[in-house]
Amino acid sequence: MKNPFTHIQRSLSLSLSLWILFFAVLIFVVSLGFFYSRTRKFIRQDAIQRAEKVLNNTAYSVSEILNEVEVATTNTDWQVRRHLHPDSIQAYSRRILIRNPNIFGCSIAFEPYYFADKGQYYSIYSERNEDGTIETEQEGGDDYRYFGKDWYKTPLERKEACWVDPFYDYYLDTTSVRTAITSYSKPLIDSQGHYIGVISADLSLKWLSETISAKKPSPRSYCIILGKEGNYFVHPDTSKLIYQTIFTGASPEKDADRIWLGRDMVAGKTGMAQLHIDGEECYVFYRPLSRTNWSLAVVYPESEIFRGYNNLFYIVLGIIGVGLLLMLFLCRQIVKKAIVPVNQLARQAHDITAGHFDERMPQSERIDAVGQLQNSFASMQQSISAHVHDIQQMNEEIEQRNEELVVANQLAHEADLKKTAFMQDITHQVRTPLNIITGFAQVLREGYQLVTEEEMVTIIDAMQENSKNITGIIGMLMAASYFETHTTLDCNDEIRCNDLCRQLVSAIRVKNPDAVKLDVVTQVPDDFCIRSNREYLGKVLNELLSNSNKFTQQGFIEIGCSANDNGTVDFMVSDTGIGIPEDAREIIFMQFTKLDDFTEGIGLGLTLCKRVAFILGGDLNLDTEYTGGTTRFILTLPVGK
Repeated sequence: MKNPFTHIQRSLSLSLSLWILFFAVLIFVVSLGFFYSRTRKFIRQDAIQRAEKVLNNTAYSVSEILNEVEVATTNTDWQVRRHLHPDSIQAYSRRILIRNPNIFGCSIAFEPYYFADKGQYYSIYSERNEDGTIETEQEGGDDYRYFGKDWYKTPLERKEACWVDPFYDYYLDTTSVRTAITSYSKPLIDSQGHYIGVISADLSLKWLSETISAKKPSPRSYCIILGKEGNYFVHPDTSKLIYQTIFTGASPEKDADRIWLGRDMVAGKTGMAQLHIDGEECYVFYRPLSRTNWSLAVVYPESEIFRGYNNLFYIVLGIIGVGLLLMLFLCRQIVKKAIVPVNQLARQAHDITAGHFDERMPQSERIDAVGQLQNSFASMQQSISAHVHDIQQMNEEIEQRNEELVVANQLAHEADLKKTAFMQDITHQVRTPLNIITGFAQVLREGYQLVTEEEMVTIIDAMQENSKNITGIIGMLMAASYFETHTTLDCNDEIRCNDLCRQLVSAIRVKNPDAVKLDVVTQVPDDFCIRSNREYLGKVLNELLSNSNKFTQQGFIEIGCSANDNGTVDFMVSDTGIGIPEDAREIIFMQFTKLDDFTEGIGLGLTLCKRVAFILGGDLNLDTEYTGGTTRFILTLPVGK
């Protein structure tokens, strides 16, 4: 009979399988034991943290709701005191509901006989119906003496705005009770400091309960809110709302924990308690709500916390079964992997025969014959691949250099064509005004005595205009040459944005003043300033205005500025001119680019404007989403210190 230990030692696949299985089982057992010892503690801590987070988030949400009501009431109070007129009261009562969809109702009530023609009672109440409509009506009378209601008398007695505990009240329909509400009431004080009434904004207790109950850490947990007397204002059992307290039916012997919890919540304390609620062990997390005498709590059943832990046993059984199957599968794969190098050698030899040298075979750490064969073959394959790669790289470099020479030759040819076109264009741009100036000069020389005064003014204006054009072209060329070597400008000028825009507008002579309106449209005050270079900023804006004037035949030309939140300011030049075609928007800022070869200019204006904008720390762009006209350029600059 063969010795089983000897058989295991001689079989490499069997030895590897048994060793892997042994270590896997050992690690699995140790990990499982540690998991069991720590899981319950982690689950409890996680549940407590989630419940406390939900408690704080819920308290924050309630505070946001209350703050919204307080702000809306304060704003309405200011408007009511400003317009103390019966007709205005109804509008303000409706307006607060229209602007604040979470507010259920609003009462604006006055002291007896404040409006003499309205009688003893004058109170306007607006209520939001279930279909979203708002109904407004005057309330008050012998059947409804609002002077004695808590929402009216409490703020007057305390002489300050306050939240009133939830209550049922009769609204527009005096025959049925609609819903429980809580009110934020604020005294109305006239200009002499006399208390003249109360403005009260209502929240539906049902809506508030649904909003708060939606925030809970688990399906069976829930939120509650207690009033200053321990009354339930929010509770999943609606039968307990308002009329029952946390102390209702509590026995000092059996429910001492509940009584202690209720006293802490009524006292406005923060904490956590563990007690029996409806026969179930629960964790209760509580804290007071700011602005009110109420207290918020999250109730978390213990069974809910450890539900996953109690089901862990069945999960572990499944894990064990799956783990054993997985280990068997891994052992099988490891055994098969032992002969993988031989298969790799066959595939690599086939690839090399087919001319594929890039896929490299990894080195093996095994010292047996298979490992030595794999490493020797891998070294040979790497050497062949390196030589082939060098040859391929050399060919690629030669091809790349040839392509670069072709591109360079093409660029040189294009540059030569651009240079020729530019020289022809600038020659035409300079020669045309020179011919005009020369012609007029000859006219004046030969017959100035025959020229009328009106014609003389026209001739002089034409000569000045053409001289200005030549000067502008020369200045453009000098600026282009200057900014080829200079990358900074002095930006220490304090500039009033609106004044600069008005100065530029006043210096522009509109080509069609009867059909084109030139105006300044700004969104910043007149004392708004930036720190930049006045000269070059003015040149950029003047160039943009000149372009608009050149291409706008009717409509408007506007310049303005607006401040941004990121510390920058936008100068905008808009017009209703011929516009810029969509296919040309990418090239308008390139040097010597003209959309129409027959128009004035040498194609450097927008290029220099964008360059100057960059040197000033900003940028110049075409607003492709502008719909108010045809074209708008936006110059964005930093405000500066």
